[in-house]
Order: sequence, then C-alpha cells, then structure tokens
Amino acid sequence: MRVKVYSSVSRHTEICTSIGWCRGGRTGELWSCGDDKALWKWNADGSPNAKIADLEVYPAMLQWAPSGDVLAIACTEGSLRLYTRAGKEDKKVEAHTGAVIALRWSHDGSALATAGEDGLLKIWSRSGMLRSTLLRLPASIYAVAWSGDNEKVAIGSYRRVVVQSLQPGRRPQEWKAHEGVVLQVDWSAVTSQILSGGEDCKYKIWDSDGRLLFTSAPLEQVTTSLAWSPNGRWFAVGSFGVIKLCDKTGWSYAREALTHSGSVFQLAWSEDSTVLAGACGSGQVVFSHLSDRVVSWAHLQATLKQDNTVEIKDTIAETTDDLDFRDRVIDMSVGHGALIVTTATQCSIHQSPHWSPPHVFDLKDLPLLVLQSPYHFCIVDRDGIHLYTYEGRLLSTVKYKGLRTDVLNPLTLSIARDAVCMVDASTPKCVRVFDVQSGRPLGQPIEHKIDIIQVAVNQHGSGADRRVAILDKNKDLYITPAHRTQWVKLSSMVDTFMWHDLTDMMVAICGGGDNSMHCWFYPAAVFVDQDLLPHTMTTKEAIGCGKMCQLVSFSGSHCTIRRSDGAYQALSVSPYPQLLYQQVEKGQWDKAIRVCRFVKSPPLWAALAAMALHARELTTAEIALASIDEVAKVHFITSLNELADDTVRAAELALFCKRPEEALGLLLQQGKVYRAIDMNIRLQRWEAALDLAQKHKGYVDVVLSMRHKFLQDMNYDETNPKFIKATKEVSVDHAAVAAKIAAEEEKDRRQAEGN
Repeated sequence: MRVKVYSSVSRHTEICTSIGWCRGGRTGELWSCGDDKALWKWNADGSPNAKIADLEVYPAMLQWAPSGDVLAIACTEGSLRLYTRAGKEDKKVEAHTGAVIALRWSHDGSALATAGEDGLLKIWSRSGMLRSTLLRLPASIYAVAWSGDNEKVAIGSYRRVVVQSLQPGRRPQEWKAHEGVVLQVDWSAVTSQILSGGEDCKYKIWDSDGRLLFTSAPLEQVTTSLAWSPNGRWFAVGSFGVIKLCDKTGWSYAREALTHSGSVFQLAWSEDSTVLAGACGSGQVVFSHLSDRVVSWAHLQATLKQDNTVEIKDTIAETTDDLDFRDRVIDMSVGHGALIVTTATQCSIHQSPHWSPPHVFDLKDLPLLVLQSPYHFCIVDRDGIHLYTYEGRLLSTVKYKGLRTDVLNPLTLSIARDAVCMVDASTPKCVRVFDVQSGRPLGQPIEHKIDIIQVAVNQHGSGADRRVAILDKNKDLYITPAHRTQWVKLSSMVDTFMWHDLTDMMVAICGGGDNSMHCWFYPAAVFVDQDLLPHTMTTKEAIGCGKMCQLVSFSGSHCTIRRSDGAYQALSVSPYPQLLYQQVEKGQWDKAIRVCRFVKSPPLWAALAAMALHARELTTAEIALASIDEVAKVHFITSLNELADDTVRAAELALFCKRPEEALGLLLQQGKVYRAIDMNIRLQRWEAALDLAQKHKGYVDVVLSMRHKFLQDMNYDETNPKFIKATKEVSVDHAAVAAKIAAEEEKDRRQAEGN
C-alpha cells in the first residue's frame, strides 16, 4: 500500500500553515489557511473551490467541529476565532498571551481545547465560553489531542507528553517522549494509542498509559506533522518534502517524496480514511489517495490498483479479473469466497469464481467498516451496524443509545452465525451481544473487571454453544458463554488471539520473552471440566513475532501472523482436530475414537473427552479419559453409567462440570427432592438442604441425622441456630432415617426400570 499524489496546487502565496476537512455530502471539502492570511476552500478532488476570506491576523491552525458547522481558527496574536461555513466571523476570544499554537475539537464536538506560547491548556465550550484552564506549564505547548472518550487531553511540551484528565483534582500523567521538543501529538479514538513526533526526527507510538510500543529510526529532517487515520488502521507522518504512510503498529508502508513542497506542516485525513491532504511550506496543498492496498483470504487476493479499480486474483484457478467501480473505493474485504467493495454510495458483493455481475445495493450513509463472517457480513456507518446476507438482503440493524460506530474496528466488533458482539465504547469493561436476525440485545451486557481491548466470538455451533473471548488491558485472555457472565482465564501475556473460522479451536500468540503460539483444540473444555483444559493445548515457538504482532487468519491448519516489522509469517497446527470436529458434528463418535487412536495425541484425546462430556456421551468420554490416564475421572464416569435414572445421571454430570445450580434444577424439576437434598449435603450446603427439606416437609429428619453424623465425625458441636431450632422441633430416629434413605433409593431404581 502507498500514498499516491493526485493533486498539488498552490493558492497561498506564503506558507500554508493549516488544513482541515469539513463534513459535507459524501466526500467533504477541505479548508486551508496560511501566512498570506487567506482562507481557501478546496474540493475533494484537489481542485480549488473558492477563496472564502482574507483574515486580519496571521492564522496558526484551524479545525472544523465534527458537525461541520463551526470553524475554529487559532491566531498568532493570541485570539481564538469562530467562523461559519460562509466564512463569516461569529466570535472572537482573547484566549492566550502570545500565539495560540494548537487547537483541537473533542470527538463529539462539545468542547474545544487550545494551547499556546504561555504554556496554558484551556477548554472552551462550543460557543467559545471558557470552561477551565487544565494545565499551566513553564514551556510552550505545541500540540493537543483528545482521547476517544473525550475525558482526557494529551499535549506535547518541551520533551514530554502530558495527559490530563478533565475531571477536577486529577494529577497529570507525563513522561519523557523525545530527545528534542515534542512538536506533534495525535490520539487515535479507535486504538487508544498516542502518536508523537519531535525535533529528534523520530515518531513514536505509546499506549494510553505511556508505555512505549514503537519508536522509528531517525528521519532525515524534523517530524513536522503526523495524523492518525479515522479508522485507526494507519497513520501518516510528514517531514521536509516527504510523507510516510505507516501501519498502526509503526512499520512503514511507503514513502512519498514531494517536489518543491518544503516542510509538510499539517496532515489531515478525510472522514473515510482514503484521502490524505498536506499543508506545505511552499504554499501548496497536496492531495493524495491510497493505492495498491491488498486484502487476502485463502487463495484470493484483492488489490486496489486505482481509486476505483480492484484487481482480484485466484491463485488456485490462476485467474485475474479487474473490477471497475463508478466512485472511489472506500473499503474492501475478501473472505469466504466473496469480495465486498464499498464506495460512498454503493456496496458491491462479488462471488467466486464468477465475479460479475455483482449484487449491488445503495448505502444510506458513509461506510466506516466492513466485517465478514462465513454466513453474512456487516457494514458499519454513522447510523449503526447493518447486517446483510451475501445476496445483499438486509437482515437487521444493530443500534442502541450511546453507540459510537466511529470507534469500532475488527478488534472490538465480531459477528457469528447468530450473534453480534462488540465492546461498548462508553464502558470499555462491557461486552454487548445482539441477535443477528432481529438486532435486539441478547440478555444483559457481559461485564469484565478491567477495560477490554479485543473481543471475538466463535464461529462454530449456535445458541448455547456461542462463546465470547476477550483480551483485556492486562494482556489476559478470558472466555465466557455469550448468554451469561462466567469469565474463565485461559492465558496471560497474550499479544493477539483468534478463533478458527469453522471449528472451536483458538490460537494465541503469547509474549513474555518466549514468543510462543498456544493452540487450544477445544477451549470450551473450561465449562465442562477445567482440569482438562491444559491437556487440550499445544505450544510451539513463534520466532520473530514481537509484541505488536497480529493474527491475520486462522483457517484450515494454517495461521498467518503479521509480525511487528510488517512481514507475514505462516505457522501450522495439527490438521486432525478438524477431522475430529467433523465426526462429532455428525454424531459419529466411533469414528471420532478411531481418529484419536490413529493419531495417538493426548491433546486430541482430551478434546474428545471434553466434547463427549458436553454431549453426554459417557461411553466415549470414558474411553477418552482412560487414554490420557485420568483414572479418577474414569471411575466417576463408570459410576454414572451404573445409574439407572437418566435425570440423576444428567444432574451428576452437571455437578461434575461444576454447574451445581443446573444440577439441582434438573432434580427439582423432575420432583427428585431427596436427590437434591443429598446433593446439597455432599456440597456442604447444609442450610440449603435444611431449607429444601422444610419446604417439602418430609426430609427434615434425614438432614438432621446426616448433620449429626457429620458433626460427630468432625468432633464438633452444633452452633447453627437453624439446626438447633430444627432439632428441638423434630425428633430424629436414625434407624428410621436409614430405612427412609433405602426406600428412596429403591423408589428411584423402580422408576428408572419402569422408564
């Protein structure tokens, strides 16, 4: 991928100091100002539109509010000026002593931050009223950026980056960022990463807590500008006569030299992240678009050759097709035999192997993200998340109050056959799950204890088999059922993870110095028997994968990893778990056993044991557990097979899977009160057993007798008021209790034989 300059026009007679995109229509328009005091408007195609106004002072920086109706201009004599779209000055405020160097609107457009030579950071209302002075520093502030939640502001001053919360009483967080003065700071609302550049000719990436993620090699000249793309996937860096396009992890896609442009003082992305504009020291305004962008899946590769031409290659069929579109391509995605291409007005769905004619439908708003699954895909725009079939039929639209679609990305949004899963941007500790067919929430949000940075939902099965995996801010990997909150930790020090595209396997790249790849053949084993989980995992080295690596695909028996330097690395996993899943899906447990006996792999046997326990196939589970020397569990399964009553067997198995509430519910639903009381006693839930006996009036003496025996064996005295009171009210005949227990067991045996 690279940036290709398609327009470079001079309308300013002096330095062009600042540019900013104004939302309007599908493409927007660009405004610029410079040391000639002129305010110009440009079309998205790079042609000058009109000279709007001649300013009376020198402008330092401008930016449009996200709504596109208020233009803020920072001036060198210390004033802040607000303009309308017609170029009329609406308000003038004496903001700082000395020049106002930097300004930035919050992402929701409700507040404006300014900073200047006086070392002050001020927050203003939308109408230009001063709200607060957040910081007073001894050095000038050269750059300002807002966090994605609009609760913090990052600034660059001297050699440091400082992050200050808007909440009163909070101390600023600061760290040394560069060896020279920090000239530029930008904060991605999508990735929550901070980008900084300085006079030491370097640019660096930091997380929101100030931990260094990437540092570049020194450029030839000072880093004069930088900007995250709105989609958070890449960023641009400007220097003297140069624009660099970089991936979000830091490595460089391309370097574009600019002729006779001077330094690039500011960079600005269009809302769709496809057009990059630069304000140059020569007075030029440079327009460039992305080209040679590549997306791939299995044997298919799609390349954006021109702004409206996509080349699709099939390496198996050895065919190449060129697809032309009416408008500029904004986004594209290839997967599961389909190519999805979006422009500002339309979405085209091309199916392999016959790419034309496509299914085409109109879009109501600017598309921000395209995400595919094996069964359908979604398009995210400012209105919500729209789910479509691969024939172009709309399934549903997901939206809720407070939804911020502008910060969604492939790490915080995941879709499966029947569920849409996303991290709530307003509450990053919560995961929301929605139904694909109706767009309605599936239960309450799933809450975690700390912020979540990645979420993914499994593609295998449906309904109760739906699992949600997350990676939190501490780099810990957790899994939970989608329909209830039951977090179980799988691993720590995880850099990236991914579900298999067809089965329930999962891979994760773990750092901590070992750079290893963990593969769980059946991670849902934690909800069946947590002791089996380590036995279902294999580990292999992932040499060369740094802490910023990312899993790109996990299909078949191959994983593709994009390393921290941008290179792709392929790793393989065992192909036999897929064969196992195929036999289990068909209910052919005998063939599944034969696969495991042929491979003789303990992780495969452990996965089969967990699957069999989940499916209540006790004979298969017994064979699989015996193959991995789980003697105690084999004895337990044998005892379950000896139980004649199916309900009791199911309840005991649920108890074995550490789901006591489900086990008790099964027993009470079938009227097996004695069995439920006995299970509570075995779980040492004495009060629950007594309450249940008193409710059903018939087994109080049984509970008291067994309680008496327990305390006698432990050499304890009764201290529980409930049992002291019950003992006074009910007389206990231990011989009669023994006879009652024997009668209950005989009753269960006869009922089972009768069924």
